[in-house]
Amino acid sequence: MSFDAPIAALEVSLGGALVPLGALVLLLTVGLGVRAWLRSRRRPAILGLEVLRTVLVGALLFALAAPERVVTEPADARSEVVVLWDDSASMGTRDVFADGGALRTRAADAAEAVAALGAGDDLQGSGADELELVRTPLSALRTADTDEASGTDLSGPLARVLAERRPRAVVLLSDGDWNEGERPDGVAEDYRLAGVPVLARAFGSETRLPDVALEPVEPPAFAVSGRPIELPFTLNSALPRDATASVTLEDARGAVLESQTLLLPARRRTRGAFRYVPTEPGTETLTVRLGAVPGDVDPSNDVRSFDLTVRSERLRVLLVETVPRWEYRFLRNALVRDPGVSVDCFVQHPGLDEVGGGPHHLDAFPEPGQLTDYDVVFVGDVGLGAGGLDARQCEQLARLVRDQATGLILMPGARGGLHELAATELGDLYPVDLDALAPHGHGRSAPSSLVLTEQGARSSLTRLVPDAERNGALWSDLPGFHWYAGVERARAGSSVLAVHATEVGARGRVPLLVTRPARTGKVLFMGTDAAWRWREGYEDRYHYRFWSQVVRWMAYQRTMNAGESMRLFFAPDRPSARASVALSANVMDASGEPLSGASVRARVIAPSGRLEVIEFEPAPPAPDGTEAWGLYVASFVPREAGRHAVELACEDTGATLAAEIPVSGGPLEMVGRPARVDVLRELARLTGGALLDDVDGASLRARLAALPEPAPTVRRVRIWAHPAFGGLVALLMALFWAGRKAAGRV
Repeated sequence: MSFDAPIAALEVSLGGALVPLGALVLLLTVGLGVRAWLRSRRRPAILGLEVLRTVLVGALLFALAAPERVVTEPADARSEVVVLWDDSASMGTRDVFADGGALRTRAADAAEAVAALGAGDDLQGSGADELELVRTPLSALRTADTDEASGTDLSGPLARVLAERRPRAVVLLSDGDWNEGERPDGVAEDYRLAGVPVLARAFGSETRLPDVALEPVEPPAFAVSGRPIELPFTLNSALPRDATASVTLEDARGAVLESQTLLLPARRRTRGAFRYVPTEPGTETLTVRLGAVPGDVDPSNDVRSFDLTVRSERLRVLLVETVPRWEYRFLRNALVRDPGVSVDCFVQHPGLDEVGGGPHHLDAFPEPGQLTDYDVVFVGDVGLGAGGLDARQCEQLARLVRDQATGLILMPGARGGLHELAATELGDLYPVDLDALAPHGHGRSAPSSLVLTEQGARSSLTRLVPDAERNGALWSDLPGFHWYAGVERARAGSSVLAVHATEVGARGRVPLLVTRPARTGKVLFMGTDAAWRWREGYEDRYHYRFWSQVVRWMAYQRTMNAGESMRLFFAPDRPSARASVALSANVMDASGEPLSGASVRARVIAPSGRLEVIEFEPAPPAPDGTEAWGLYVASFVPREAGRHAVELACEDTGATLAAEIPVSGGPLEMVGRPARVDVLRELARLTGGALLDDVDGASLRARLAALPEPAPTVRRVRIWAHPAFGGLVALLMALFWAGRKAAGRV
């Protein structure tokens, strides 16, 4: 049935005994009204009151019948068929077989389907209706929340189509893979109520093809020339059986640098790594290549190229000590012989009147402008006062760690100097609470050893050999120590990497190798003074390796991106896409002093070219109220993986710094995943549509002809519950009451 204009009708519910009972009540009301009028000698006022009473009773009886005004409007004249096709990155998956068995992408198959709908803009639907074909990609209908996103949102564009136009049907060409917005079936209810079916055509295979994919390689943030690094890679096998694969690492000229042969378990991921030693600073382009694997149907994902940033390294280290004990002497020699480290020593021997005088020795403690040049500071068995540090120097060191990302290494000794420094600002940075009853530590005649904790076994700081199991055994076998510091417990937020092998305190084994973050910097507590003994039987191998790793780990953030008067570092060390990244910047003036109250901003350019300007703010004061020392903070959320170019600028000094932030994590759009046909099938079912096997002009006309005519829209207005009806009844009752009072009946 069709209508040319809206039709209004009145519907009431007159079931049961409502009609006879209502008629009886109405007759009784009329009879009593006539009787009252006659007894009043037919006064006109009484007649009016009784008529009003009868109308009120009738209105109440009318309300009991639940009257409704029903307006039936004809269906909208729908002349459009909207064709939405998925143009996201996942449609680049090659899992569609063409004639002859060759593979092509889902996007190519979808493009053919769109072209097969015909060159004209009209389709002949059922009857004489002409349907206009409107083609649009999903990316053109992104909602405001996802305009800058790189994923697929199915529900947003579908909802926008329904809000902006009322089509006869929607044809959705997609692989069903969505990763943004609401669930696609969430909009299906709106489509069903609106009478708009979704005709879906799925592209791609529901299962992974027999393929071995080399996943994108994520290199380290940077490498240091002359020092080996690991380049990890992952092979994802969808083969139904185990296979053997050859993987090579090549330079920009195609020369093979290293080759490995791996066993690939069926339908599993296999991880490996190349050990590479860069030679020259700059940017190197490297390629990881997977050799031919029998049964691999898609060789397009067997090669991954990436850029590796190589830097020259020169870390500045400051050693602060009193009596030059054996630990200090061997540590100094180890750092002096490290080509990537520049060492300065400040030694205040209590038996000598003068300070310095030898190579690498300072005549005075560095001033603040000089102190900010140091990446790592070792503080030995140094106390307060003569032969030690003063409160001002301790404050400068604390601010250097908190605000300038310098690493601080605490190396206690039998003199108990660190107990005195615990009363200064440095004490707030300690990773442990020292035992006040044992300021000079504990000595044992029998040697003891360090035992790695579970956290220490995973830390790169304690990795002396590559194999984790052998590394733990090595720490227990290293030559032991006879003295250790008195430690009560590790503080909250600290990471205990190693404990005493036998000694137990009130809170478990005594922690002796402990780290703790201190705002932008790091603090390491080494609770023994006998690491130099590791040379026995091993020469320099593990002693040098340990302290080399410690220095570079402590200085990692400062050396991320450093210039002459600016530094930029970030946390976490390996940022992930779509997760917040905390940015910290140090700004110095021409003399090297930290600059306060400056205007600092950064321009961040994503790999896709998207630009974001970030304003920095001065860091908040420390818990003790100390103002930040030239530290500025900000944050941003990278929306994509890859290297983000950063240009840091300070308006006050005119200085700029070019830097990079490597962001890990796969993109939202994953090429190679199976198609989500189930999503499209459910969406079509809920909206009253269908999952199409093919899309062309003829098949689409047949589907549209089979669709039921849009139902007319029916609107119901409940009169008995309408405010106007209630107001009318209230007005009549008020008039009735006022009339009775005027007639002297009250």
